[in-house]
Amino acid sequence: MSISVIIAVVIIGAIYYSYITKMKKMKASNQDFIAAHPEAVKIFLTTKALITSEAVTVYSVDDEAPQSFIENGKSGLYVIPGSRIVEMAYTYSRPGIVHKNVTQTIGPEKKELLVENGKEYLLGFDRENESFIFKEL
Repeated sequence: MSISVIIAVVIIGAIYYSYITKMKKMKASNQDFIAAHPEAVKIFLTTKALITSEAVTVYSVDDEAPQSFIENGKSGLYVIPGSRIVEMAYTYSRPGIVHKNVTQTIGPEKKELLVENGKEYLLGFDRENESFIFKEL
C-alpha cells in the first residue's frame, strides 16, 4: 500500500470518528434537555442541497445556544413552549457563471416565535417575499 492511501484512510477515519463522537454528545445532551424539559417542542429547519443549496441557521434562542438535533436526516432544535426570541439567518447558494458559487445570506435577524406545547413546527424562508416562515406541521 502506498503512503497516500494510508494517509487517506487515516483522514477518513478521523472524520468518521469525529462525526460519531459529535452525534453521541448531541444525543446525550438532548436526552438531558428532554429530561429537564419534557414539554419541549421540535422545530425543524429548512435545508436543501442538490445543485442549489439553502439553509436556515439558528444562532440563539432567548440569547442562549440552541438545543440542536438531527432526526431522519432532518435538522432542527428543541424549544420550550412559550414566546421565544430566535436569532436566525438564511443562506442560499447556486452555481455561478463567473464565480464557482454565488451565495446570498439574509440575516441574522431576531424574530419572536410563539411555540405551543404538543406541536411540531417548520422554520423556513420564503425567497419571493424575503421573509422567514414559521408554521405548524
